[in-house]
Amino acid sequence: MSVLQYRRLVWCAVIVLGLVVAGSLPGQEGLRRIRAGEPMPAFSLSAADGKRFVYDANHDGVLGVVFLKTGQDHFTRIADDLETVVKELKASGNRFDCVGVMSGPGAKESLQTLDPDGHASFPVLLDPTFELWGKLGVIAAPTAVVVGADHKVRWAKAGYGYDFIPNFRSRLAQALGIRAGGADGSVPVETLKNASSRARFERHAQMARSLAARGRFDMAIAEFKKARALDPNTADVVFELGELLCRAGEHEAALEIAGQVQAKTDREKGRALLICGWARRRMGELDIAQSLLTESLKLNLKSPRALYELGQVFQAKGDMDEAVAHYRRALALVFEEQETAAPGTP
Repeated sequence: MSVLQYRRLVWCAVIVLGLVVAGSLPGQEGLRRIRAGEPMPAFSLSAADGKRFVYDANHDGVLGVVFLKTGQDHFTRIADDLETVVKELKASGNRFDCVGVMSGPGAKESLQTLDPDGHASFPVLLDPTFELWGKLGVIAAPTAVVVGADHKVRWAKAGYGYDFIPNFRSRLAQALGIRAGGADGSVPVETLKNASSRARFERHAQMARSLAARGRFDMAIAEFKKARALDPNTADVVFELGELLCRAGEHEAALEIAGQVQAKTDREKGRALLICGWARRRMGELDIAQSLLTESLKLNLKSPRALYELGQVFQAKGDMDEAVAHYRRALALVFEEQETAAPGTP
């Protein structure tokens, strides 16, 4: 292999690793096209059962919208929590609408799989072509938006954390006139002081992600373990812990974690295999790693990390053509995710 080919290989690998580790788009808040105080555009979308929801100048009352995406982590938990919030606020006699918007190809099939029985108080509408995302300039999923009775956007926030539901509930309540915020419109602190197990779980998980983003792996692992102790059955946190253990070089621990997951869906099975393949590759067991990662990709064809790890396997074996091919496929997927996260933006 020539020096130029080697440099291209290293460049490709470094770029892929940087993008894969960084994950999705930066954690910006709000919307790109519509600002707080501007009118909410009209839209009309249908739910999986065919019922149509229309928002236009004739809409009466407050509106809450939560944007989701096919393949969204935490969908079931978000939908259940929002159902509880909406029921609680409506039980007090408040009249308003609150809907979810499932966006991306295969939105209907994804919704029917994740939420087969639906949520009566929190219906989820289908937006397979990201039409409404483009109108508002949504930058990530989930994104919550609250619109006042005057049809103007009051508040929007992107990114899921322990305060996502409390923040949305508080802003919705403010729009309904139930609870006023501070002079700057901030959310009252008491709404975020939730001592429940779920709130503690979310705080530990969010702290772990923040620490991991700063490269504080040991501390992040400790926080994920605290979250797991509060809810050992949440697969996403177990997977995040396993992947972080791989990044920290704790390969045996990563294999143990992956082996403990009760994977139910193809996506979860693929993610467990990815962790095992990742750990085996770092341990130098290249043939086993290649087999595991190949099986992982069969279950999840759009995994940049699995493609990157396979590229690393082929590079270690001296097959540079295959290594570059896998790195390029990983890059294409990362850029595809970023483009669909904010359709219609420059």
